[in-house]
Amino acid sequence: MIYKIALASSDGERIDSHFGAAERFYIAELDTEKEDCEITGYIDVRPPCSGGWHEVSKFETVLEQLNDVSAIVAQRVGPGAKKFIEETGKSVYQIPLETEQALCLLIEEKQWEVDKWRSHTKN
Repeated sequence: MIYKIALASSDGERIDSHFGAAERFYIAELDTEKEDCEITGYIDVRPPCSGGWHEVSKFETVLEQLNDVSAIVAQRVGPGAKKFIEETGKSVYQIPLETEQALCLLIEEKQWEVDKWRSHTKN
């Protein structure tokens, strides 16, 4: 099974962006059979938060752009955003590490089995 994961990163090298402040999400495809992952591109978004304030409609806009991902990985995700994201069926992780380390952690812990990433998959 292949899952898409959105990584809140300014450069693709490290998870360094807060979900609400992220301007770019790198997209990684995780192949659970091979236990391998690769970055396939990125999506630029308009950050939903500004100076600590946010609007739910802006969360919706970002999530529409990330509609085919199963999980979002960010340096930090506020409780309101986390709840909103999880209500859309996506998993949320706060992993402030290098991108490669974060992906390895998800693979080593077989996180797709733990969180039952059932939607947004492709074969």
